[in-house]
Amino acid sequence: DDDIDKEGDDVPEILGSSRPGARSTVPGVAKVHVKTFGCSHNHSDSEFMAGQLGAYGYDLVTDPDDADVWVVNTCTVKNPSQSAMNTVITKGKAQGKKMVIAGCVPQGDRKAKELDDLSLIGVTQIDRIVDVVERTLAGDAVRLLEKKPLPSLDLPKVRRNEHVEILPLSTGCLGQCTYCKTKHARGELGSYSPAALVQRVQSAIAEGVSEIWLSSEDTGAYGIDLGTDITRLLKDITAVLPTDGSCMLRLGMTNPPYILSHLDAVAEAMHHPSVYA
Repeated sequence: DDDIDKEGDDVPEILGSSRPGARSTVPGVAKVHVKTFGCSHNHSDSEFMAGQLGAYGYDLVTDPDDADVWVVNTCTVKNPSQSAMNTVITKGKAQGKKMVIAGCVPQGDRKAKELDDLSLIGVTQIDRIVDVVERTLAGDAVRLLEKKPLPSLDLPKVRRNEHVEILPLSTGCLGQCTYCKTKHARGELGSYSPAALVQRVQSAIAEGVSEIWLSSEDTGAYGIDLGTDITRLLKDITAVLPTDGSCMLRLGMTNPPYILSHLDAVAEAMHHPSVYA
């Protein structure tokens, strides 16, 4: 299927200028609005994209009308979310806004009519957001959708809620549900190492967050691709949590097939004074 991207070359496809003769822009000097639809994993991706854009010098604005370019991070799991994305795209085009469409919709359905002539960035390419925004502001429509290894958890981040760290454990899943569009977009299970996740938890606590949300398409399947599992991860993370309740850990979404063999570990984690679900 042409819409399922394999790991490999991540050289962006340049469709050409959407505005012939578009004026050049100074890199990092523009106002960017980031709009997010969908799950907490999507919100985490948006926080990482916003962090990189802010670190590069772009001005992150909450008012879309004030922005030079919109980064729209999309959700495909429910039709209302995709319909809302279509509304945003229609509004942006009417206002002549530059737009970069990220997330599950372009990753899973790059040929969607609504995405014609727009820049697209895939779910594992969020560490290239600065490049894509620059090319988009210069008048190009860029498509960077190749699957590649997971982006680093050490990327700059701007939290939508300064008190909450959304921590992606993995992307994709091991299921084969024929009705699931998220599987089509996120693909097979790819987990972060336990060490990388614990380090991110420690960094977030040091930065003063009061909640850490574990996010995944299927928490119960975490680590199977690495030869580990959610039992070890929960033990490693709870070992570094404060016991005074100053930072709480929220367990994320899971599906029955893989979590059932780890119920004892979940119960043990839930007995920690700083864990809830």
